[in-house]
Amino acid sequence: MKASLARRLWQPVKRLVSRLWGPRMVYGFVRGDGEFLPNTRLSNSAVVFAPDKLEIGDHVFIGHFSVLDATYGLSIGEGCQIGFFTGVFTHSSHAAVRLYGREYVKVSHKQAYHTAQVVIGAYSFVGAHATVLPGTRLGKGSLVSAYSQVQGEFPDYAILAGQPAKQVGDTRRKDAQLLRQHPELAVHYQAWAGELP
Repeated sequence: MKASLARRLWQPVKRLVSRLWGPRMVYGFVRGDGEFLPNTRLSNSAVVFAPDKLEIGDHVFIGHFSVLDATYGLSIGEGCQIGFFTGVFTHSSHAAVRLYGREYVKVSHKQAYHTAQVVIGAYSFVGAHATVLPGTRLGKGSLVSAYSQVQGEFPDYAILAGQPAKQVGDTRRKDAQLLRQHPELAVHYQAWAGELP
């Protein structure tokens, strides 16, 4: 549903005013295309660069003090959870700064300035203090362990850990075990995954 003009204007004010009470989760998010996502929760302490380039689904959680850099395209699928103090970046300038030194701020088209879109598949989880680097593509149902540094393309249901992160497992193993304990949830799982593990 498209957000009204009043809702579009109120959302950023609501996040700002809520800071008076410290870090809080704020329900509802107006996407760059004007779509209102009533179940998406974004911390009032999270920062989003280039929100107009952020493609985000509903039922997403973005934790306290996280940074989302959508400057070169960031897609976060439905139902994703991004933990506290997490950084997701679509550009990297550290090499260019070293190469140019003091001239860095004077050059408009820089060499060694890396940019690439990031895609986080539906119902994925990115743990606290993780860093997701430019060009990363996470398949749906993935899990990134806390403190991991992620770069590259990973399949659906990948469990990633480490610095640099490597695939160490598959979330479907635990999902299958949990669904055996709670078979009534199978219909919900299948609704987003398309199949049972």
